[in-house]
This record gives sequence, C-alpha cells and structure tokens, in this order.
Amino acid sequence: MLTTEKLLKLRVTCYLSTMSTSALATKETGTATLPSKSQIEYLISQTPPSLLRPLAFFVSWNGVITLAYSGFPPALVELKQAINDTVDGLPAEYSGSKWPKTSLGALHDKARLTPEQLNRLNAICKEESTKLSQEADEQAVLVDQLNVVFYECRCLERRLLEHVVPLQAAAALDEAQPEASELERVRGVVSEADSPDYWFLASKDGSRESHYRSSCLGVTLVHDLAAFRGDDQQQQRQQQQQRQLPNGAAGAKYGSDLPGLIRAFRDRVDSELPGLYRWFRDSSLHSTVRSLMG
Repeated sequence: MLTTEKLLKLRVTCYLSTMSTSALATKETGTATLPSKSQIEYLISQTPPSLLRPLAFFVSWNGVITLAYSGFPPALVELKQAINDTVDGLPAEYSGSKWPKTSLGALHDKARLTPEQLNRLNAICKEESTKLSQEADEQAVLVDQLNVVFYECRCLERRLLEHVVPLQAAAALDEAQPEASELERVRGVVSEADSPDYWFLASKDGSRESHYRSSCLGVTLVHDLAAFRGDDQQQQRQQQQQRQLPNGAAGAKYGSDLPGLIRAFRDRVDSELPGLYRWFRDSSLHSTVRSLMG
C-alpha cells in the first residue's frame, strides 16, 4: 500500500514528467524514451548564477511586510520567459512573482492597519532601507540553485517534498544588473506606499497569518535564502560556491549581512508596534521565481 508520502512523491514526479521535453524515438526500437531531465530542470540547468540585490523594506498590499529586490537580473528574466514559453499547463503567473521579493511576515488574523500605523511602518521601512546597499555583496542574494517545492502552507514553513536544481554549474557568475524595465517595475511597486490612498490597499482583508500558515497544497519554484539556513547547510553552500564560481567570486560571503539587517528591522517593528505582526520562520524565507501549481 502506498503511504501518504510516497503517494505525494509520485504525484510530484508525475507532474514534473508532464513538463518534460517531447519524447524521443530511438532508431533501434522505435520506442519512445523520456529525457533524463524535465523541461524545467533543463532550463534551470542552462541558467547562469546571478544576484538579487535588496532595494527596500516595503509594506505590501494587505499589510504584508516584504523585502523588495531591485529587479530580476537578465538571467532570471530569461529563465522565467523560457518557462512561460515552453512549459505547457502552467497557471497564469501571479502578479506577486512578477517582481522579486521576500515576504517577511503578515498581520495577525484580527489586525487591520490604521492610517497611523501605516505611516509609522512606512517611516520605519524608509529609515531601515537606508542601510541597504546595491553594491555590498554581503547583502546580495546569490541565486545558484532553485527549489521545486511541494508545500503544505503558502509561507513554505511546512514542505511535503522539495527538489533542488542547481543552476549552470560551469557558468561564471552573471553580475549583470536588472534591465531598466525591471528596475522601473520594482520602483513603481515600492513607490505606491507614498500614495495618499495607499492605506486602502494596505488595510484590505486577506493575506493575514492564517492565509500563509493554514494547510494549502501547491507547487512553486523558489530560491531559498541560504544565509538563513542552518550552519551546516550554509557552510556546504559556501564550499560549493567556492568550487563553482571562478575568479574568486565566492570570496565574499554573499548575503552574510542580510540576516542581521532583517532581524534589526523586525525588532524595530515589534518595538514600535508590538504584537501586530507574525514573522515567518527564518528557515522558510525565500524569493519566488514562479508558481507552478496551486
């Protein structure tokens, strides 16, 4: 009898196989054989590693607190477009993954931001964002692998299964900055908080703690923030980076300063607006590339 875990694994395996490139017929037998990698795995494996650089702390719609990055670098833009163009059966991309961010926390279920609270939050976001740098590699997120996650809740604190797919192993780090259109997209989103009418969007119903932590199955493609993983995992990732990235590019501890900056931000919000927010666990923090199912 199939256990629940085996059944779920079978479902994900079948789902990934449906995303495979077309079956190939062998000359000898004429039978069809599937390629060793799914189409998504293949596309990821052809994508060079790149960097996400933090731009601003931001109060998103429904009061969700996020860390917005300056924009998707060209390598990830091309990957997202290739997935959209060549993988059949995907849902339309949600607006939330069209700009790169990490969701940090949500309001508790009975909370609704007042205009005064939003003003205080916006002030905290702007002041703490002055500590962020587009040049500091210690704040940058090195995207060197992606995870296909079969999640049990939307914040990814509970994961039924996950499959790690490394980016192009032999490729040099692509340090290209996001294109102007990407930069403009993110700055346009972040600047919404300055609108006099933004309180209506920030205080809307939905996307509270239970939305993220209640049981909900789905599959998504993400990059986990390595700096927030366990010490052993982080050490292994740094060793892997040193092997893979040429010209000493891995000498900087990418993202090593990010946990301290985020924790200081959360502490300040809790100090000035106590009890308002529920922060997602460090080990679950990620940036979504694209939802795949659910």
